[in-house]
Amino acid sequence: MTDESSAPRDARPRPRYGEYAPEGWVSPVADAAAAREAELAAKAAESRAVDARPGAAPVTQTASTAGPATPAALSTGRRVDRIATLALIGLAVYNVVGNVVLVPNFSATLLDLLRRSGYDVDTFTSQAGLQTAGAVIAVTSLVVFVVMLWWSLRRLRAGRLSFFVPLAAGVLVTAVQLVAVFSVVLGDAAFVQSVMDAGNRP
Repeated sequence: MTDESSAPRDARPRPRYGEYAPEGWVSPVADAAAAREAELAAKAAESRAVDARPGAAPVTQTASTAGPATPAALSTGRRVDRIATLALIGLAVYNVVGNVVLVPNFSATLLDLLRRSGYDVDTFTSQAGLQTAGAVIAVTSLVVFVVMLWWSLRRLRAGRLSFFVPLAAGVLVTAVQLVAVFSVVLGDAAFVQSVMDAGNRP
């Protein structure tokens, strides 16, 4: 910090409170403000001159200078997310109810579906395994649904992105269904052999 006593002092008389300034006296604050205004005006004129040059690239607004998203855009995005989330939750409800209702006849229903597709299910001997797979699918669907519903509603109330929650839950349940069913079906050696023999027939 510099010593104020060493700074040059203005020897001109300063006006007292309630009287006019003596002739020729100029406020240093006014001088600084005028210099600042002149500097800003010069920069603005220079910027206009650059923009007016032939072939000059137009100044575009980048992501760093762009303003924040407007409330209308945020409101629209949240509304779309809410609709998508609720629609996916509705599909999840339908899937869970279907899996639970199907448990008592899961093996018979799946074998009937394979029979209609042209497979010889008379050689299939793992009906009990299919029933267990159906129960595992139903329980998994119910547990995943409860967690998904709680998390989705919590994010919706907080105004956060939520549609991916039921979407991820659906992918998880589908993966469990495929693994549970195919592990039983492909584990039945007699059934797999009959399918292979049917595919080798001319």
